[in-house]
Amino acid sequence: MCNSCDTGLGFDPETLPEADMAEAARAAHAAGEAWHFHVLAPDCAFNPNKEKYTFLLELTAQKRNICTVFDERPTGVNKELLALLHGEAALSEKAPGADELSAEESELLDTISKVADLDKRWHHHMMFPACGLNTSDGKWRLFVELEGEETRHLDSDSEPSALLNRIERIYFGMA
Repeated sequence: MCNSCDTGLGFDPETLPEADMAEAARAAHAAGEAWHFHVLAPDCAFNPNKEKYTFLLELTAQKRNICTVFDERPTGVNKELLALLHGEAALSEKAPGADELSAEESELLDTISKVADLDKRWHHHMMFPACGLNTSDGKWRLFVELEGEETRHLDSDSEPSALLNRIERIYFGMA
């Protein structure tokens, strides 16, 4: 294990190059196994490497974790695996009113939009119930770190996909 990926979170990820990590995600997806990933920004609370981006792939069904370290935000592999994980339409613009947000979801989205409009640093994590980073006791957790603000999280009984879509579009500069 590489020390740059020593999370201190109770699991030890393997360190692999980007191509091998992405292939492991594709193989898990093709096999119908549970998996998901996180992009840990240099200032992320979960990133042990405060100078680089860490891509953390959790192969839940295999009880295996892989990390890949990047100098720059890994947008290409992020978008590719996002489409595998959440479907090809994961970043598609939704019709107005197609998926209504709760008041709490709307407030979080407004806060993210304002921070993004001010060009402040921010990032988010969608934590599945079985996610190694998730401490919500079996719920879906949307965890958001915003420069100059308190960390926010929103716990749900089901995946908040409408909110996640809007957040991802802001994150990738599509909104």
